[in-house]
Amino acid sequence: MKRGLWLWLLVLWSTLGLAQPHPRFSVGPAIAAEPLLWAEQPQKPSQVERPSWERLLLGPAPEGFRGLAISARLLAWSVPWTLAGSTAGLLSDDPWQRSFWLTSSVWAAVNSGIALVGLLGPEPDQASLRDLLYINAVLDVLYIAGGVFLALQPDARSQGAGWAIALQGAWLLLFDLFNALALEHP
Repeated sequence: MKRGLWLWLLVLWSTLGLAQPHPRFSVGPAIAAEPLLWAEQPQKPSQVERPSWERLLLGPAPEGFRGLAISARLLAWSVPWTLAGSTAGLLSDDPWQRSFWLTSSVWAAVNSGIALVGLLGPEPDQASLRDLLYINAVLDVLYIAGGVFLALQPDARSQGAGWAIALQGAWLLLFDLFNALALEHP
């Protein structure tokens, strides 16, 4: 169990971009420009190549690809939770654990869908993305409150589902606030 906890902490640490040193609330420097050869023409923003997955997932979000990086990091969090939750929930006979893991799995699957839409869609402008993250943070507080309400019910299934919702909502609150604040200070 301790090994699994460390793995989740590592995923969280990497997803939030804390694995690389960078200034507080900074998304870091823009992608370093390569020197142009004499025959090359500067590229238009629509022709700029997307950064690698490693660059999107770890460290500061690349300038011009912040929405893509946020979506990639959300996907990096939600896919393992979907798989782990489905597996643990289907293998458990305990109603509390089964409810906790399956609710976590469904919640994470929805986040995976949201992340995929962000990965496939156009890069949003910084102000719109920041506002969307703040709106999501308010919704996350409501998810946490609803989860705690369910967790306080006498039924073991409601308790498991409630703690799953509260946990997922708490992580999303941290994720959304961290990324919104990072967009405040380019």
